[in-house]
Amino acid sequence: MSFTVHWRLMFRVSDRAAFEKCLARALAALGPGCVAGDGRPYWKMPELWECPVAATAPAGAVADRVFGALLAAYRLASGWHLTGSLSEGSADGFGGVFAAGQDGASARVVGLEWASFELAEAQDAEPGAAADRGCMSAFWDS
Repeated sequence: MSFTVHWRLMFRVSDRAAFEKCLARALAALGPGCVAGDGRPYWKMPELWECPVAATAPAGAVADRVFGALLAAYRLASGWHLTGSLSEGSADGFGGVFAAGQDGASARVVGLEWASFELAEAQDAEPGAAADRGCMSAFWDS
């Protein structure tokens, strides 16, 4: 069974053009095959723009899926707070949250202010999720 990695990215930018530049950098850090949703100003703080991103991780060992997600997260930022629980047979619900400046956290992608990710079984994937293998495939193929 494959898993989908759901990302939520928030960038501190002044307009759509700046948002699109920041998003392009984040997608490059995550790798090919990611599917980004519609970016829009965050309703609570319009100076932040948010965007969902989805990627399908290949079937394989739970440890491999988790390791790939953690590598991708590290390419975006450092200082992630991990959430959820893991078992030998499941990573469903495992994820992380990043907030720039909290407990020494820092972004590796310009403009990234806040981010989260969560692994979910593929049948829980949102419509429009990345096609087979998604943006994390580079980590599993190496």
